[in-house]
This record gives sequence, structure tokens and C-alpha cells, in this order.
Amino acid sequence: MSTLSRASNTTPTSLSSFNLTLTGALDAATVLAIRQESAKAATDGPVLVLLDVAAVTSVGASGVVGLLEVLHLLRARGGDLRLFGSSAALETTRLQAHLGQVARIYGTREEAVDGGQRLERARHQAPGFRWLTLFARRRRGLGWG
Repeated sequence: MSTLSRASNTTPTSLSSFNLTLTGALDAATVLAIRQESAKAATDGPVLVLLDVAAVTSVGASGVVGLLEVLHLLRARGGDLRLFGSSAALETTRLQAHLGQVARIYGTREEAVDGGQRLERARHQAPGFRWLTLFARRRRGLGWG
């Protein structure tokens, strides 16, 4: 049996965020609950739904398809669905279904809220990154900067 519960929102974002925690199976019934909660949260405007999947024990095909539908619903309204947590069941399915090409699974809630921006900024600020970029541009014939 699966359970879906709300978690308190403690991290401010540019979008209002809505937190859900999934425990048990990710299947059609669970995704229906996720969809209903996400749709309610999105009635006042775009929302960032953060779904903690660390306690997912099994994933059905209907669960993967359902998550893609929720993702589409939220993005169509200007929001987003971000999954976070480490679940062997979901990780295996993500690889098999190539879910990672559409929805990234973040390690922590903070990374999900940030959307990977801190990691990208850190990479761009790394020593030598500017020189590597300039070298690559020069090599492609785009000039030095």
C-alpha cells in the first residue's frame, strides 16, 4: 500500500512550492493522488511541486506514464515537477524508461528547488573554465571572446 503525504514548505523559490512525500509503490492510484494534489496546488498559478521519492519501493509502468502526465500538466501551467531522493526502484525504472531525459531526479530537496543552478554556477566559476571556453570558441573559429 502506498501513502502520499504533504510536507511543510521551508525553502522560498521564485515559484510557490508544494511538497509531497511518496511512500510505497508508484502506481496508477498513487499518481492519481499526485495529480489531484498538484492540480489543487496549481489553481492559484504556476507551482513547483517537489516530490520526495526516497521511500518508493516499486514502480509500475502506469506510475512512470502518470508522472509524465503530471509533469506535462504542471509545465503547461508554467510550473514544474521535480523529484528528489534516492530510490533504487525508481532509479532502475528511470534508466529503463529514460525518464531522466524528461525529469531529472535530484539528490536532495535543496537541489530540486534550485534546479541544479548552483552546480552549474560552480562549474562556470571553476578555475580555468573561462580559458577552456575561450579555447573551444577559438578552435571552432568563433574568435577569442
